[in-house]
Amino acid sequence: MKTRTLVVPAIALLLGGAGAQAAPPQGDLPIHREMSSTVTLPFAEAGTRTVDLRTINGTIRVTTEDRRDVKLSVTRRTDAERESDVADADRDVRLDTSPRGATVAAVVHEREDVCGESNRSPRDSWWDRQRYRVRIDLVAVVPHGTRIRLCTINGSDIVATGAFADFDVSNVNGRVEVSGVRGSGRAITVNGPVTVTFAESPRDASEFRTVNGSVVVTFPPDLSADLRLKTFHGDLLTDFDVEPLPVQTTSRTKADGRVVYRAGGSTAVRIGRGGPLLTFDTLNGDVRILRAGR
Repeated sequence: MKTRTLVVPAIALLLGGAGAQAAPPQGDLPIHREMSSTVTLPFAEAGTRTVDLRTINGTIRVTTEDRRDVKLSVTRRTDAERESDVADADRDVRLDTSPRGATVAAVVHEREDVCGESNRSPRDSWWDRQRYRVRIDLVAVVPHGTRIRLCTINGSDIVATGAFADFDVSNVNGRVEVSGVRGSGRAITVNGPVTVTFAESPRDASEFRTVNGSVVVTFPPDLSADLRLKTFHGDLLTDFDVEPLPVQTTSRTKADGRVVYRAGGSTAVRIGRGGPLLTFDTLNGDVRILRAGR
């Protein structure tokens, strides 16, 4: 299997329309470089088309159109203490594009760090501190009906608008917004709202989670599903007709022999005839289940 490494500064000099520019210094890192480029990535094989876009510091935006490949635009911004640190950033932070059968992937590696993988490396000593910041923003146009995996950590937001199949979208510090879904999946973040709009009712289990923010999901009027909803500091709201369901409880035995049952704080309801389990969870915010057209 061949892997192409898409080093943004290099391809920016090779592709038409790419360019580099300087900008005013920012904060404690006085040196700034910014470069942009656009490439077209084909699917290597037939099958379920999947686009896997992952960055660490940067936004992700995806739209769909009638096409057979993926158009990817990349903007790379580097802030550094010294010119030599810019070279270190170019070496340490790379964007790899990998044809994997029916999957087109563009994944940022920062040393050993990759979004969505538990392999972050410690940097304990003062002299090993990171002397640069690199932000890589990804903008992609993908075929209608593509399955998407999108991941960032510090990117303010992930926005996907179009006609998508299954989805796996995760953020940490920023919002998640996906619309036009015709599949199932998950949308999660930690600090920010989650907003998802389905063009067709999900046929499989799905989940929507955040910690600090609201969860707002819109479904077609013909939705049939079982819902599990949870918030600690907010409201649970829907404009569908719902039927309450028993909530599963857990138990534990105290030292004095008493058994304490806990419901876990979830509310369970059924819409229509029931169906796949849809989970909605936040700590600080509302959960809103909306009916399209209302």
